[in-house]
Amino acid sequence: MSTAQDAVGLYLTMFLLLLLLGYGLRRGGVLTEQTTVWLARLVSLAPLPALVLSALAKASLSPTLLSVWGMGIASVWLSMALAWTLGGVLRLTPSTRALLTVQGSISNTGFLGTPLIASLYLNEPNIIAAAVTYDMGVTSVMIHLVGARLLSRFGEATHAGETQGLKRLAQMPVFWATLVGYALMITRLRLPEPLMFTLERLGQTTTPLVLLAIGGMLHWQVLGTRWKAVALIVGFKTLLMPLLMLGLLRLAGLPDFAARALLLQSAMPTVMVSAVYAAAFKVEPELASGVVVASTVVALALLPVWMQIL
Repeated sequence: MSTAQDAVGLYLTMFLLLLLLGYGLRRGGVLTEQTTVWLARLVSLAPLPALVLSALAKASLSPTLLSVWGMGIASVWLSMALAWTLGGVLRLTPSTRALLTVQGSISNTGFLGTPLIASLYLNEPNIIAAAVTYDMGVTSVMIHLVGARLLSRFGEATHAGETQGLKRLAQMPVFWATLVGYALMITRLRLPEPLMFTLERLGQTTTPLVLLAIGGMLHWQVLGTRWKAVALIVGFKTLLMPLLMLGLLRLAGLPDFAARALLLQSAMPTVMVSAVYAAAFKVEPELASGVVVASTVVALALLPVWMQIL
């Protein structure tokens, strides 16, 4: 086994152990539901924005990043169209069909994908920049402006408006960190070394904290009696979505760093905020939560497969 493969194996083992540690801490009562939510909130407020800003500040501005955005948007729209069609063929209820469309197509690229990619490719800022581009330019836009709208349409609660999605985007610290990072890339300005050093060290805590938080959120009982629907959506998200992206990448011929970021981001589990929206709009919230849990485990298990393909 090569040195690179050894390193990947070590990282994947670390991911699994941290996930299990978070789960064990919750089972032992150390991590409660409230502290887990607080931990996730902490990550979104400081370590994740620091990770994004420090990575973008070191990356090179490239037209390829625009291709990453275009490819990401195209893949999600195509995936949503396929999922919606499949839901019709299978005669799913409107709410389950909406969940398949949203949860089967939009990945957890911010809270999980970008930190994992940053860990695996620590010294390759261009890959991290491509991952951030996918997260903020594709995932954040599609879940808050399109996914929320679709779920609200088939839910029992009040419908969502575009202004709510835009407001949620503007409230995300990582959104502003991304804007500052791109400004630094465009102007080629460099942050002071002490500040850059601090941001990098803070950003390196993102992955361990994220995995502990996700481990603390794992509740297997949420799978309940809807395991067939869970299996359908998880299979679509963790297998068909990355295969669709792989097919598009074969046609596009993008540089390796962009292709790798796109494939890995598309292979991430279902975006976690989809369960929040499902609960808010009363669109089968237990099914939505079960998909988030199951897809996280399956996606991490399949990660070595996708890493070996490109």
